[in-house]
Amino acid sequence: MQGNAGKIDVVSTTTAAETAALAERAAGPVLQVGARETVVDRGPRAWRQMLAGADFTGLDVADGDGVDVVADLCWPFERLDTALGGRRYGLILCQHVLEHVKRPFDAAGNLAALLAPGGTLYVATPWVQAFHGYPDDYWRFSFRGLLELFPGLRPVDMYYSATGSGLDAAYKITVDGRVDLDRTPFEIEGRLFELSFPQHDNLAMLRDQPEQPKLPLARRYLPAIFVNLVLQAA
Repeated sequence: MQGNAGKIDVVSTTTAAETAALAERAAGPVLQVGARETVVDRGPRAWRQMLAGADFTGLDVADGDGVDVVADLCWPFERLDTALGGRRYGLILCQHVLEHVKRPFDAAGNLAALLAPGGTLYVATPWVQAFHGYPDDYWRFSFRGLLELFPGLRPVDMYYSATGSGLDAAYKITVDGRVDLDRTPFEIEGRLFELSFPQHDNLAMLRDQPEQPKLPLARRYLPAIFVNLVLQAA
């Protein structure tokens, strides 16, 4: 595909491959935000398992398995910094957290401030997903939105992903053979992810749901899509 910015390609990968590569080059100490263990955290792909032997701290707003420090990412930085012992981290992992915080700019500022010089921040958030309250659900983010949250950090990688029901699909959009963080042509998103049905097929599909029929809001449907961004401190 040829765009204004150059030759556009979609490169297939997986979240498993991307996170494994991040873990291999990780520099400690490591902070995982939103560390309370859920079903998806049990197994070899859990960060604590992938980074076994690392200086690892799990932070969450509520206590539970995998949580070393109970604190709110939106606290004033001095309070959060005290709770974490004044430490700075070579790698911070923040997956599926920012959509659940009331003040994402405050949370993002705290994440950036907790990074050691040259440290890496990995953020994954939903771009499209159904409501899911843990304990509540406030925001959805595009790549551009995430970049606005972290103006002082340098983006080094990004990719879309989708998971669930055995699916692990991820895609990088490249321009002239590389991830172009300044000029990536987001106008192709609809061509990649959007499904459009004729009206009669649309209505038949809605009526034939095994449970309560879904309410027709549009002829276009998007699956759950997550945006993954890797940033680095100066």
